[in-house]
Amino acid sequence: MDESLKKIESGDRTVWITQPNEIENILDRQKTAFNIAKEKLASEPGKIETAMQVSEAFGRGLFEDFIKKNSDEWTMEKWVKPIVGNIFNPMGTTATFTKISEDEAKSLIFRCHLHEDSKEPHIASLFTYGFLRGMLLSAFPDGEILMGSSMAQGAPMIEFTYKKNATDEDKLERERIKEVFMNNTKKAEE
Repeated sequence: MDESLKKIESGDRTVWITQPNEIENILDRQKTAFNIAKEKLASEPGKIETAMQVSEAFGRGLFEDFIKKNSDEWTMEKWVKPIVGNIFNPMGTTATFTKISEDEAKSLIFRCHLHEDSKEPHIASLFTYGFLRGMLLSAFPDGEILMGSSMAQGAPMIEFTYKKNATDEDKLERERIKEVFMNNTKKAEE
């Protein structure tokens, strides 16, 4: 694994750390995709769909480049382990999985680099939902991700339920999420 140096400054202190290039690649890709999603929302106010498509495409790309090679047959456990090790950890995301069964996983994300650095928590939450959905559907095309709480709504963490096989009701979640973020975006603009 190739490594590069990263400079971290805090006050009058400077620290250099080695960082695998793969991590730098993921963070650069995240920043680029997030900025594209923000630009799409700015140029098309209220058009959450375009931002959702950008974030889902980012998630599918991450799955293809960093996760897919780990298995030919996916279970929730086989999906969660590389997501945490290859995606969450390099992104500085801290998550606790409170349940992992054959068909479902639940997580609480309580530290998310994107939310901490972004001054737009609504867009950061929408983007996080979208890219996780893209990664989930890459492994489980009949699945769905449900969002129970969002940092954009003032919660200290984001709660997600990942389902291998979505019910008809679960399949409505994406539209519900878009509606929630559309309303939150309008309120933030007022």
